[in-house]
Amino acid sequence: MLRKLGTLAVLISLGALLVLLQEINLSAPHTQLPEQYGEPDYYVENASLSRFGAQGQRLQTLDAVQVTHYPEKDLALFETPLLHHYTQQGQIWRVVAKRAKYLGEDEIYLEDKVVITPINPNSVYLPEFLTQRLWINSANNTAQTPDPVSFISPNGKTTGQGLDIQLNTGLAHILQTVQGNYLPPKVKAIQDNQP
Repeated sequence: MLRKLGTLAVLISLGALLVLLQEINLSAPHTQLPEQYGEPDYYVENASLSRFGAQGQRLQTLDAVQVTHYPEKDLALFETPLLHHYTQQGQIWRVVAKRAKYLGEDEIYLEDKVVITPINPNSVYLPEFLTQRLWINSANNTAQTPDPVSFISPNGKTTGQGLDIQLNTGLAHILQTVQGNYLPPKVKAIQDNQP
């Protein structure tokens, strides 16, 4: 009888040791819990999410290194998001940033090194708009920021304050204090060919 109890104690100890070793090998979540938005109810690493409209059309896809959801504020935070926004007219926009917040059914806020680019499969040239904060509203298909913005093209750079993009049409307005530096294509070609 003592021998059976001793064997049972050894097995229980071995099981406890295995559980402890498994817990040591698990990486801790990146999110500090709890956060300023209350206690999160879940977080997901290497997430890939899709949003669809009422008629089943794709509105957005969002990939992120990590997503944390806070039920008290119904807020989702994304680390290193990659967003693709699709319009009914077939326009596709690619947006990257360091962080993003899902602010409700129709609005996503992106911050820190935000780059928004229209995707055109028929063009080699893909312009880039760079800023620090950007709000994307899928209900009215706009992307906006009051912050400084840069527009990079093959022949130069335009800077200004504030940006308003109509995502359906691809029409972008830099709102104020617009300045640009451009090289004519022939001068640029000569510079590119110099040793």
